[in-house]
Formats: sequence, C-alpha cells, structure tokens
Amino acid sequence: MKYRSKAYIRHQRERIIQKKWAILKNVMLRESECMPIRGTLSKGKIHCSCRMCRYDQYHSIPKAKHKAILKAMEQEIDDYVYFLFFSYCLVKSQANKLYYSLKINKKHFTPFVL
Repeated sequence: MKYRSKAYIRHQRERIIQKKWAILKNVMLRESECMPIRGTLSKGKIHCSCRMCRYDQYHSIPKAKHKAILKAMEQEIDDYVYFLFFSYCLVKSQANKLYYSLKINKKHFTPFVL
C-alpha cells in the first residue's frame, strides 16, 4: 500500500464527515440536537439509493474509464472499416485492370469478373 501522511488521512476523514453531515442536515432535515457526534460519521460507507448519492448512475453518465474504452473500440471499428473499404477498392481496381487488359488483348474472350 502506498504511504499516506497523517495530514492526507485527516483531510480525507474530514471530507467524508462533511459529506455525511451535509446529507443528514440538508436531505434528511435533522435538527442540531438530533445530530450524531461528528467523529462517528467517519465510520462506515455512505452509499444509498437516493438520487443525490447515485447521481451519475441515475442519469446514466458514463465514467471516464468507460468513455476511454468506448472511444478505443470505436476507433478500432473505424480503422477496420477503412481497411475493408480500402482493400475492396484495391481488389476492384485490380479486377478492372485485368478485365480491360484481357478485353483489349483478346476481343472475343469473356473473362471471369469478381
């Protein structure tokens, strides 16, 4: 595990406490007398199924890693389609050259066309 300083750990703990405090105060509308001790809010996880906690998931916002994977897949598909189109044009042009060269050299010959 990567070494973290005590300042970093304190910062993360305070950040989580502030997030949970805001949810209790603004969403659940708890009064000051009914609020728990601040230190107890650093324990446990905070995900629930409300729209505020699951905003990205509720509105179908993809994460950055999923966007990058999707972009790479689209690029790969575009490259493959371009390769198929280019190779088809190349084969078609070679077939046309063969057809016309046979047509010019032998007037009564009917070649097989791709």
